[in-house]
Amino acid sequence: MSLLLILSAVLCAEGSNGVVRKYWVHSNNWNNPKNWDVSPDPCDPVILSDRGYDYSVLVTSRAHLNSLEFPSTGELMFGDRASITFSLSGLGPGQCSSPVSNTYTARQYSWGDPNNWYSPSRDPIFSTADSDRIPCWTDEVVFNESSVFNVLLDKSVEVGALKIGAEDLDTEDVRAYTLGSGRSQLQFINLAQLIVTGRTVCTNHQGCLCGNQLDCSSECPRRDCAKPIKSKGMCCHYCGAEVRFRPPAGFYLEKFKKSLGNFLKDKQLINDDISITVSLQEYELSTLNVLITVSDSITDGIEGAGYESSRIASKIHDYILDYDIVRASDLFILQSHLPYKSEATESLKPNQTVAGGIQSWVLYVVLSVSFVLLIIIVVLLFKCSRRYRDNSNNQPHVRLDHGVLPRTLDRRFKPCVPALDQDIPTYEEVLMEDMLTRGIAPDQPRSQDTVLRSAPRRPGYAEIPTSDICDRARV
Repeated sequence: MSLLLILSAVLCAEGSNGVVRKYWVHSNNWNNPKNWDVSPDPCDPVILSDRGYDYSVLVTSRAHLNSLEFPSTGELMFGDRASITFSLSGLGPGQCSSPVSNTYTARQYSWGDPNNWYSPSRDPIFSTADSDRIPCWTDEVVFNESSVFNVLLDKSVEVGALKIGAEDLDTEDVRAYTLGSGRSQLQFINLAQLIVTGRTVCTNHQGCLCGNQLDCSSECPRRDCAKPIKSKGMCCHYCGAEVRFRPPAGFYLEKFKKSLGNFLKDKQLINDDISITVSLQEYELSTLNVLITVSDSITDGIEGAGYESSRIASKIHDYILDYDIVRASDLFILQSHLPYKSEATESLKPNQTVAGGIQSWVLYVVLSVSFVLLIIIVVLLFKCSRRYRDNSNNQPHVRLDHGVLPRTLDRRFKPCVPALDQDIPTYEEVLMEDMLTRGIAPDQPRSQDTVLRSAPRRPGYAEIPTSDICDRARV
């Protein structure tokens, strides 16, 4: 009854100002049946288990017991008009003829576990992803005043606002609350840091990431499909399909959800067996993706589990392409069932991602590498041609040592030196220098230029004609 009253108050308090409120669902109250091995019953011997840590138990009604065993440490609290009556003879119709011991077990619940939170849904079509079920930095967190709880908070978190009962707390108030005595000291276990930001509305039209770490330590149910999917922001595998895309500039998440919801209603693609979530998630390289998960509870029929989800996901994929929301290269689909052939795309292999831009990226890479190689080849050719041109301008020179002068000279080695190069001796001058060196006129004084031309000839040597030595006339 108390839970119904809480939910009713939640629905009434949920205003139209855009604030998202999330409520802690667990309590260490005496009348909470989840805390007992069996339901509390008059005359049963009750044992409050020793958990090794302090905890509070809040009694909110009248109880009749045979006996009560306390733990070594803890706290037993009584609400208004609450009491515990002990009677050996027993009370009630059964008179406790064969009493059975009943153990009360206080449990610690993790802050990051999505199963420990409740938020009233204002969307009749879309469910909430696990990562969005826990409190985010823009959410208002509410703990019921008529309950005691043990919240395991071992990682720092940020919330927009915090309310315990009717009291609003900021970051300093939370620190003072947890350092207090009695009931307030036992509410949070291993408190790392709870920061109240004071911002309760997301102002980004593309959506806001939750930012708090998700705790997926709870046990997941078994799935019957061949290849269950594990999506980002979801704790458990599921039978269904996933569609995700990178939101472009100017994308409005809420407008997209409204448009997609109208499409699903018009096509009659939603029912009580189908669960669809739309959330903003962070993928590799810090890229943001809009994630759409579709799961169903249909396990019978020829197609098997996940087939209906794959069909709906393919319709969503086609809707996004037809309305040109994003490019095909930024749209991906993943299916756990045998591929359902989309109307706008080819059939996919199981667990294959549709990425229309893969061929384009490969083409871009090939063209880029080809362009770089072409530039390298052009540079190498330019350098080779320049070196060849420089070498062709350098004429070979005939070196005359003290050996025998060849009778004939190959035309390739004719030292036709231009007359403009005054510092380079002609062939005739080199020949005469060689003859003088071999003893033609050893005692004659020689100057630099005239000695070669005016040196006397030794008898017995014929003058060698020089008209045919060079092909070009001297200037």
